[in-house]
Amino acid sequence: MRRPISPETAGSERKQGPLRPDGDGGVALDAHIPSSTQQQAWQPSGDTLTRLEYQERRIKQLEAALAQAGHPQSGDPHAPDPLQRIRHIKQPLTPESVACLADQGPGNATDSETILLRGKSFKTQYHGSTHPGALIAHISGLHVFTKETFERFPALAKIKHSMQALEDRTGHAGMQPHLHTDEELKAMLPPKEEVDPLLQMYFRNYGSIYHIVHTPSFWKEYHAMWNNFEQAKAHFVALVLLMTASVQCLTSQQSWLYAANSSTAREKAVTYIQAVDGWLQSKSQKHVTSTDFQIRFLLLLARQVNARKCKRMWTDAGNLLRFCMAAGLHRSGTHLRKPTSALDKELRKRIWAAIVELELQSSFDRGMVAGQWTLQADCPEPCNIHDEDIDQETELLPPLVPASEFTSSSYLSMASESTLLRHGLNTSLNSIRQTLSFDDVRRFSDEIEKQISAIPDWQVEGADVPQALLVLNLRQYLLLLYDRQIRQANSTSKRSFARMMIVDNATRIIDTHRKLINKGCCALELLCIDQLRAALSICQVATTVDLKGDGAFAQVIEQHADKVMEEAIQMLTDKVLRFGREQRQLWIALAAHGFWKAKKDPAKRVVYMQDAVDKVTRPFYKTMAFQETAAIASSAAHADPPKSNQDNELPNGGSGHLPPASPAKTLDIADVGDTPILDLDIDLDDLEAWTFENWTFNPTELQQAFVPPYPSVHQ
Repeated sequence: MRRPISPETAGSERKQGPLRPDGDGGVALDAHIPSSTQQQAWQPSGDTLTRLEYQERRIKQLEAALAQAGHPQSGDPHAPDPLQRIRHIKQPLTPESVACLADQGPGNATDSETILLRGKSFKTQYHGSTHPGALIAHISGLHVFTKETFERFPALAKIKHSMQALEDRTGHAGMQPHLHTDEELKAMLPPKEEVDPLLQMYFRNYGSIYHIVHTPSFWKEYHAMWNNFEQAKAHFVALVLLMTASVQCLTSQQSWLYAANSSTAREKAVTYIQAVDGWLQSKSQKHVTSTDFQIRFLLLLARQVNARKCKRMWTDAGNLLRFCMAAGLHRSGTHLRKPTSALDKELRKRIWAAIVELELQSSFDRGMVAGQWTLQADCPEPCNIHDEDIDQETELLPPLVPASEFTSSSYLSMASESTLLRHGLNTSLNSIRQTLSFDDVRRFSDEIEKQISAIPDWQVEGADVPQALLVLNLRQYLLLLYDRQIRQANSTSKRSFARMMIVDNATRIIDTHRKLINKGCCALELLCIDQLRAALSICQVATTVDLKGDGAFAQVIEQHADKVMEEAIQMLTDKVLRFGREQRQLWIALAAHGFWKAKKDPAKRVVYMQDAVDKVTRPFYKTMAFQETAAIASSAAHADPPKSNQDNELPNGGSGHLPPASPAKTLDIADVGDTPILDLDIDLDDLEAWTFENWTFNPTELQQAFVPPYPSVHQ
């Protein structure tokens, strides 16, 4: 068990971790206690070099604090004793201490208060402080606005029950796993004329980010597969199926039809994902090749970009990371004793770097500390080289290409430059025992900006997606760093600076996504959830600004907040229409936007509530109206469609009941018509379909979730 250290026992410890001055004139201990019954030193997490730098910095801070404490100002009878300052050590947070902090006022708030631990007994879910849902706790009054919206507009509950009924009727409630044979898997591969454009789309998008294959070798085997399909390897077919599955929802020239609560494009992708997953379970792990690792990585990527098993993403990514570590991919290829080609060594580096990126991002999105591979890994970063310059016969790697020259490996190579920084930041932000001072935040911010400025400005085709993701990976940490400083800063100027940085970075994140979408690329729109994070972050700042008293800053908020939240809502709406699901993210962004507008104009509070409900229900009615078959649409017509008591119409031009939809009917994603609101008296106790990671917006649970009340942001 972990042994807590109290102020009384801390001074008697023979070994003690690095100390630092805290904001109250004391000294804080930043570390975790090892699981041991013996007295051991507390150690900060991270790789060895990071820990040494950390300890050196903390020692210098301690020396400065002791020097200041030992020389109190003359005439100050209340100067603290140096030993008393050392004994003033912060305790690991407990529910009781969190409650005490809340009672003491907003000045003592910590981000450990925003952890989301819900449920009871063993049926619980946990999300840490970097999870986007944690931002909800700091938007004071949002839960009240949401509660009132649910009470006034029960359509939010009605459509959940209607979709569940449709899903049950059409057999899409879930599919039983099937262990496919090699021949069954090969039989699922579509015709070549259908696969070719999907593969081209994959390599232009996700293949340019997570470049885990050798392109010339892939295309050589791909063409050989079609020339003699009977002799094709099932492993290669599985790889091709997952590549096509990854981009099914990126296609935009097709008719957007739905099978229950899933688009037909997503259903096709899910079919491939389940088939490969079932096939993989029947395979031995004794004789693996690079394709085995590539398949496992793409299986995870395809799930993420098709909203499949999202709640398992963090655990699945961790399992994959450990699978690769068990095979030694985290170690340098120079340790291999048996002859290994230069290409295989390079592929090992690419696969490891890609998995580290995916696991680190999934940890950040879940609010968890990433895997502690940094203590054991010495795998070099992937080389920035052209695939054409290397093959299986190559004994030595070709000369490296300058970073300013774009290659298929440029993303993985450049991302590796900031991996340790992001890993350490994620650990610090999700630690329940570590705090970051304003100076820490400024130092990390400077390092992040330095990394961003080092990203080359590639002006070549295919570089847009990698370049954008390199920037987004870093800016998301700036949002979290300054979000925390809003509550921890001890001066108005520091809080104002933090708020300005949030507005700036939230705007830049949305602008980065918009530039890609304007070019017809939606790859990062489906891969990332930072659109929601940006919307919630700027909402938090906007709802705490005094529009009359903050002068110029209030004007900046007026210019940016509405634009950022509107853009985020558009992107999340597009994601909902492409998937046929994921309405929970859209609803949270809509509720935040409506709440902010209601804060500015309280007289129109109900109007903004109705607008939010309208916009979240419209994609649902589109899904119901454009079912893939007449039989499914006929079932949907019995799901109690809305009553038309106004001049509003359904998306298909009808009113009252939904007629069967034609399979040939096309749907323009940008065409979102008005939809009437349901006025039904139903139970609000089961709203899990409209949650963020099953966060129910039931009024009773909302009250429980936010008690004791979270401190508001300092004005």
